[in-house]
Parts: sequence; C-alpha cells; structure tokens
Amino acid sequence: MKSTESATWQLESKSMTWSRSLLKRPLKYRCLLAGIVLSLQGCGSFGPPSVDRDRFDYINAISSSWKQQTLLNIVKMRYADTPVFLDVGQIISGYQLQGALTVGASLNSASAVGDIVNLGSGATYTDRPTITYTPLTGAHFMQVMITPIPPPNLLRLSQEGWPIDMLLQIGAQSINGLSNRKGGARGHAAEPDFVRLLAALQRLQGSGVLGLRVEVSKESKQEGTVMVISQKDLPPEIQADRDRVRKLLGLRPDLQEFKVVSGTLSGKDDTIAIQTRSGFHILNLLGSNVEVPPEHIAEGRTYPQIVEPAETQSLSPLIKIHAENSCSADAFAAVKYRDYCYWIDDRDYRSKGVFTFLMIIMTLAETGEKAQPPVVTIQGN
Repeated sequence: MKSTESATWQLESKSMTWSRSLLKRPLKYRCLLAGIVLSLQGCGSFGPPSVDRDRFDYINAISSSWKQQTLLNIVKMRYADTPVFLDVGQIISGYQLQGALTVGASLNSASAVGDIVNLGSGATYTDRPTITYTPLTGAHFMQVMITPIPPPNLLRLSQEGWPIDMLLQIGAQSINGLSNRKGGARGHAAEPDFVRLLAALQRLQGSGVLGLRVEVSKESKQEGTVMVISQKDLPPEIQADRDRVRKLLGLRPDLQEFKVVSGTLSGKDDTIAIQTRSGFHILNLLGSNVEVPPEHIAEGRTYPQIVEPAETQSLSPLIKIHAENSCSADAFAAVKYRDYCYWIDDRDYRSKGVFTFLMIIMTLAETGEKAQPPVVTIQGN
C-alpha cells in the first residue's frame, strides 16, 4: 500500500510557519528546510559587506563630479560665462530588501516518482539615496574664489616636494615687480625675466641650495616665510643661478635669508614681495589655455588665443584642454558645452597634474572657517 505524506511551508523574510511539525521527519527533510532558512538570512542583510561597495562607489562618483564641474567652469571662463560651484554637503543612502520564499513539498516515501519540491520566490529591492548640495556663495565664495593665496601657504608646498617653478607659475602674478603671464581677454605673456627667474629657482631647488622656513610673528601671531639661498661653495653653474636670482629680484648679494611678504614691490633689498593669485584668477588663467573652435572667435563668442613671444615660449602652457565634436574615449575629464566636447587627455601627465593641483591651490585660499566635508550615511535594512 502506497504511503504519501505532504507538507507545505510558507516563509516570509525570517519568519516561518508550516502546516505540521517536521521534528519527527527524516533528517534529509529537516536539512532541506534548514538550508532554505540559512540562505534567506544571508540575503536579508547588507551590513559590513556594503562598506567596500558604498565607500569606493561614492568616492569615485564625487571625484568624477568634481573634475567635470571644475573643467566646465574653466571652459565657461574662456567664454566670459559665470562659474558656479556646488559642493556635496551630505549623502544619506537607505537600503531595503524584502523577500518571500514559498516551498511546497510532496514527500512520497513509497512512490516510484520520489520526492517533489516546488520553490517560489519574490523580492523587492529599494535604494533611496538623499544627496544635499551646497552652492558656493557669500563669505565662503569670497574666501575660496576671490581671496589671494597667502604666500606662506603657497611656498610651503615646495617643502613637500612640489616644483617651485610650477607653484609660482600657477599661484604668483608677480615677484618683486616681475610679471607672470596673465589670462583673459586682456591677458599678456610673462616677462622674459620672470621666465628666467623661475628656471633659476627650479635649478636651485633641485641642487638643494634653495630652502624655505616658516616663522610665526610674536606680535601678530601670523605666519611668515623666509627664503634661504645658501652661501656655501657651489659648482659654477649653480653659483651663476644664485647670482641671477639675486640680481633679478634686486637682493643684496651678501645675504642668504630674505623675508617673503605679500605685495607687488617690497622696496627693500632683503625682502621678496609676491603678488599671489586668487582661485578666480587661476581659473581665468587656465581658461586661456582652452582650445576653442575658430568660428567662436570669429563670431565674438570668446577672445583670440594669446600669442607668446619667442623669448617666453620656454614657459610651457599650464594645461591643454581640447575641443572636438565628440569626447575622446581616453579622456581624463570631459564635459559638454556649446555643442562641443572639452576634454583633457589621460596621457597628458602635466595637464592632469595641474588640474588635480588646482584643488589644492583653491583650498589654500581658505583662510577662515573651513566648510565641512561631505558626510556619507548608509542606512540598511
């Protein structure tokens, strides 16, 4: 005589009901049920495994967004358009997973057909990220975009290994009256002596002759910078660079320490005055390196490219931003504007370095209370 027993189980999330007790059933049936319950428990939790995914996904997204925003503002400056910055203030992402699994089993111990198990499942996944944006306006806009970079903040980076010629080419408009390149519609090339000064300072830095020291005034409690040009015996070519720097800046040849101040001219032979740039000025300068379609110049939408004199061509362009009808597949950063794609080549190491360094430079302009960094909150269920 055929003996047939059947049991039906209904599982919702982590709760389970069944029509009859299985405690007296053979071991294989109890193992089947245990495996199903364990699999549901594994699928129903996000927890620690979500950290790896969420952390790096949001890092990449914020980084890519910052590059596109900055590139767009550089291009907009080329067209006298208004730059707009929007900071990511907070990110709250909530996950919810609801699942249902139905198991129907016919346990035929004496049948030739054997056991029959029917599985049915359904799941709903919900991801509700909430992102807040903070426009750069008011006092914070003044600090970041309009306020010139303090000379100690700019020169301190040379102590961390940044090339001093790049720092001054980006962040200084003039040094003791020697004028750097100026961008914009009324821009001009750098003075030849400014180019010679940067080249000599770079060689002195590489030879270890040039040093910087940060001092804090006891009266004002403000930081000041002292540039040190060593008097030790040097190879003839390095001595020539040391003498050239002192001559170009009008410094006393018998001194080796010179105070660095903010300004156009110092009027003293023991002081170096550096007129630094603001974030807005730097964006305008980089905008002058944007390639633009010839018809946009002919139509008056933007200004013509600045022609560099032969004696200043050794001062390489800070950045190269290309303009084409479509974006390159090998772009470090790309953005659409006025029906053209403006992009930076991923193989252009110098342009990538300057573009990334722009974030550091603009941060250095912040002299007041710093804005809070993005806060990422992940809520799982």
